[in-house]
Amino acid sequence: MPPPVPAMTASAKKLCILTTHPIQYMAPWFRLLAQEPGVELQVIFLRELKPEQQGVGFGQSFQWDVPLREGYKSSVLSVSEGWRDLLRLIWQLGRSLRSLAPDVVLVTGWNEAGLALAYPLCRLLGLPVVLRGESNALRKRGLAKRLFHRMLLSFVSAVVVIGKANRQFYLDNQVPAQKLFAGAYFVESSRMLAMVGEHASQRDGLRSELGLGPQDFVFCFVGKHVPFKRPHLLIEAAALLRQKGLQVKLLFAGSGELTAELQHLAGRLGVPVHFAGFLNQTEMWRAYIPADAFVLPSTNGETWGLVTNEAMLFGLPVIVSDQVGCWPDLVIDGETGYRFSGGAEGLAAVMERLLLDPAQARHMGETGRKLVEQSYSMSIATKGLLQAISAVSP
Repeated sequence: MPPPVPAMTASAKKLCILTTHPIQYMAPWFRLLAQEPGVELQVIFLRELKPEQQGVGFGQSFQWDVPLREGYKSSVLSVSEGWRDLLRLIWQLGRSLRSLAPDVVLVTGWNEAGLALAYPLCRLLGLPVVLRGESNALRKRGLAKRLFHRMLLSFVSAVVVIGKANRQFYLDNQVPAQKLFAGAYFVESSRMLAMVGEHASQRDGLRSELGLGPQDFVFCFVGKHVPFKRPHLLIEAAALLRQKGLQVKLLFAGSGELTAELQHLAGRLGVPVHFAGFLNQTEMWRAYIPADAFVLPSTNGETWGLVTNEAMLFGLPVIVSDQVGCWPDLVIDGETGYRFSGGAEGLAAVMERLLLDPAQARHMGETGRKLVEQSYSMSIATKGLLQAISAVSP
């Protein structure tokens, strides 16, 4: 059980976080914030997801096997997504905010209309808004969308930045630099590292179970099998390398609409791929422990790519598309991994650089692990948030 929420001091700031629904990687941060002596935390979720909603993109219903609403105060508005229920959502949100009377409201983006309308609503109620979103400058946008972003950002009092491309997005949209506070995008590092400590010794046995030999270099893909993540590129790149006689094998964790197509492609190209299926949070070690490197070939639909943080904590060198939001922060070419451009040929070229020097690949993995531990943690995100709160509510 998580520790009890401590009593708040008279000087504690009342922070309300507004977000769509409980998310597995945010819940640990909310628990950490609830322990901050200078913060009185209340989280408002627009809704909770049913198993079938949670499974959208994975092709199956499920619930995360880690606690999502324990260890901090929260409430759920329980209003469906969509324009028809928008007025009811805004009315309920306004009533909740007036009742809570927070000093500051943190909003986690604008990925649906209810969140977008929360910005002017908060300002109408006289509440300063801190933003922590995922948008980045890597994606080109039309004039209408740029104008919308600038209008929305005009309601924001401060921004907690998650990375370099994210910071540039705000600067490009005329947010003054003095409103930007350095945070970080993170996963629950302590839990990931605990899995490493518990399961690292099982690597050889697990590889043997999967039919992976000592000389096989294994690249893993982790996530939904959906078009914007371009998982087929990894299979096509592996086929190019195997044509050169290189011992490349793949491990795919996750599921989705493309799974059957990927299995067919691997068979047609003669690429050995183990499809592990959907893995819940406590099972993620099964994707990373047997692997030698991690690949994220997504398009710019991948605003960050938190699986990259996970893979690096497991000591894997990473290969990431130059369209993915995290690469300017996490991918130091030749030190923590490589970024690639274009299609399967570009991906195959950097994969080959890793597998031709396994010792260097392992060293890069260790360097990446240190980078994520030191610079992309919940504590750094918390520090940036506290600085933003102090700036907008002294």
